Amino acid sequence: MQRQYLFRLSLSLVANILLSCTLLPFVLPPFEGYSLSKLLEVLLWQGIGTIGWPFALLGLVLSLPFSVKIPGVIPLLFMLIYPAMQFLLIRSVILKPPHRLELILLHLLIIISFVVVWYYVLNGYDFMLG
Repeated sequence: MQRQYLFRLSLSLVANILLSCTLLPFVLPPFEGYSLSKLLEVLLWQGIGTIGWPFALLGLVLSLPFSVKIPGVIPLLFMLIYPAMQFLLIRSVILKPPHRLELILLHLLIIISFVVVWYYVLNGYDFMLG
């Protein structure tokens, strides 16, 4: 029973990620196609977000005593998507009868993270603002 559930969970996650990688850019402005380099860039930024969020939070906490200007609330919320996704994924794997609301929220957070990354990759981004 547990093995069947894990198979269905992994299949739904793979389907969500594949749809987010292939079809999602066509519903975001500027409503045009994308190249393989843009797809690889999105996957790179998703990997960095998935692995690098603890370092970003640590840097934010360590910069607070030095009165460094903190980014707005929206970028902070986007950064907190990744730990929330990992927490929900771990809970859905550990709990034998999963909560449907948690699975729905996990899939929504995956889609939101791809929307944000695709939007910035397709419309350009500038890391040298400050």
